[in-house]
Amino acid sequence: MRVLITTTPGTGHTYPLVALNWALQTAGHEVLVASCGPGLALGEAGARTVDVAPGLSLEKMVGLLAQRHPEVAGRLLQEADGAGYLEVVGGAVAAALRLQPEMVAAVIRTAEEWRPDVVVHSPLLTPGMVAAAKLGVPAVQHGFGFLNPSAELMRELHADLFEEHGVDLPEVRAVVDISPPSVVPTEPGAWPLRYVPYNGSGPLPKPLFDLLNRVPETPRIAVSLGSGPVPGEAAQVMERILATAPKTDAEFVVVLPRVDLEPFGSLPDNVHAFDWVPYSALLARCSAVVHHAGPGTALGAMAHGLPQIMPVFKGLGRPAVARIVADRGVGRAVRPEEVGPELLESVLADEGMRTAAAEVREEIRSMPAPAEVVGRLEELVAGA
Repeated sequence: MRVLITTTPGTGHTYPLVALNWALQTAGHEVLVASCGPGLALGEAGARTVDVAPGLSLEKMVGLLAQRHPEVAGRLLQEADGAGYLEVVGGAVAAALRLQPEMVAAVIRTAEEWRPDVVVHSPLLTPGMVAAAKLGVPAVQHGFGFLNPSAELMRELHADLFEEHGVDLPEVRAVVDISPPSVVPTEPGAWPLRYVPYNGSGPLPKPLFDLLNRVPETPRIAVSLGSGPVPGEAAQVMERILATAPKTDAEFVVVLPRVDLEPFGSLPDNVHAFDWVPYSALLARCSAVVHHAGPGTALGAMAHGLPQIMPVFKGLGRPAVARIVADRGVGRAVRPEEVGPELLESVLADEGMRTAAAEVREEIRSMPAPAEVVGRLEELVAGA
């Protein structure tokens, strides 16, 4: 079976696809990834890749969108929630894709030249749906968290692309959902898939190796505020963490990719900072996680049964993610200025939250493994 994976070029949209990629290749299937920028991270995980837009990333796409259509990009930072947010993000990505016609054409052309048996696409990447429809093969939407626009919604928001190619949605479709059902109920007919944490690979510097292999004597708290430059809200949280650390009987491991920590001054003795850490190894010996309400980090914490503290930042779906996590009882959504010793000690002592987190961890472990979903893909293709 030849499987084409197409994904929007963002790490949070790409990493959830790694486990299925591994399972497909282990089962003997041929996988090709058509993406660009961070979407090519699947290549680091063993997939063959085609760079459909060298140098392009989701961040750059949104940057160009902000220049050309500031009102559309601005809505991403508004507080729309639920279905309202899905329309906002879906409309913004459709508008951003219209500004990248060469990338869109390259995704579709790659599919036409390679002739896959099935196209697996991230929810926002409409060219993947169009490619599957043109080839008459099944399209499988692979979710990346708790908030995934439906194919029907994306068809409506990017109708001009479908009309340009003279197609509608593919006749045979499926949806893969990595959200634990008790956190976000699985849509009828969707295929649940166990979430497998992955956030890249690379060599471990000796200080990081030593830290990951040392059992901490006090509670260890992971701090992740996303990738890229630290904006005002995240910088405020970082300052609060550094002020809190000397007053807290805990160890903090801060992960801030591509961020210069020099403006924050010298770090307290119980704070360790790295630009990259394999989350699975880190979270296995943590007691809690402070993060920016990113769906990947939230799911990683759930997979390890850890309580979560989420300073709520504006827009990009983060308020909705924080609400979803808090409603399940496995985390607490707070204002950035609330981060302090009292909050951390309260969460570490919250047995109800720890019990709920353990329940969700076991729920994730009981979800179908990637190899089982490969079997469903095989049946889907055979019956198409």
